Amino acid sequence: MGYTMQINISLLEAALQKAAPFVAPEMNGGTSYLFDKVYRRLSDGEEVRLSELDFTAFDSDDIAALKDLHDDVFERNSWQASELAGGLSKIVPVCKFEASAYV
Repeated sequence: MGYTMQINISLLEAALQKAAPFVAPEMNGGTSYLFDKVYRRLSDGEEVRLSELDFTAFDSDDIAALKDLHDDVFERNSWQASELAGGLSKIVPVCKFEASAYV
């Protein structure tokens, strides 16, 4: 006897729409600069050129703070999203006719 998982797509979609969007934690000016100009762009697969950066807009403490945010927040959220997507992608779709829905 096999295990069958059923997911109501309409309920899943409604739950995803109601879910609060991810909001980055509050950051100081330098860390926020690095997040917007470096981290976010690299995460989106964009190039970041050193010549585009204002090295007076941040210091080494901001770099450490962004690393901590990555390790404590961003990486965990990315892992959770990947786990959810991986789990959903393994569900085999099955068509099921329910006569009661048409009576």
